[in-house]
This record gives sequence, structure tokens and C-alpha cells, in this order.
Amino acid sequence: MMTATLAVLVTVIAIASVLTLIDCVLRAQSAYGSLKRQSALVQAGFVPQVEAQTLRMRPSLQRPAAGATRPFAKRLPRRGSVPARLRGAA
Repeated sequence: MMTATLAVLVTVIAIASVLTLIDCVLRAQSAYGSLKRQSALVQAGFVPQVEAQTLRMRPSLQRPAAGATRPFAKRLPRRGSVPARLRGAA
């Protein structure tokens, strides 16, 4: 019984591995074909247009609303930053 279970497990893993390799090969062929087409266009003198999302180098400078608070403003002070006279009072 244990031998049959192990055989089934190894078979399932082998099938999953083969399917994963086939998927990788198909994706690689598609990417290679796309690169060859882009290369042919560049060789012909065409310049590929870059999408607008990739042109933005840094985020826009939007200021937070006037009522918005910064999360670090609500932090409690560290233990060492409390004056000694207050530490003894507690």
C-alpha cells in the first residue's frame, strides 16, 4: 500500500514538473518572438513608444490635507528620553 502511494505521489510530481517546464518553454518562446519583432522594428528605424506609466520618475508632490496627522507624531517618547525626575515619580 505504501509503495503504491509513493508511486502515485512521484507520478503526480513528475506530471506537474513536466507541465511547468512546458509552460516555461511556451512563455520563453513568446517572449523571444516579441523581442525579435521589437528588434526588427528598431532595425527598420521605428522607435518603440514607452507607456505613460513608466515615464513618471518620481511620485507627484501632493501635500496631505490640513487635518491629516503624521503617524509618527503620536508615538510615545522612548524610555531613555524621559527626564530622571519624572521616572522616579511613577
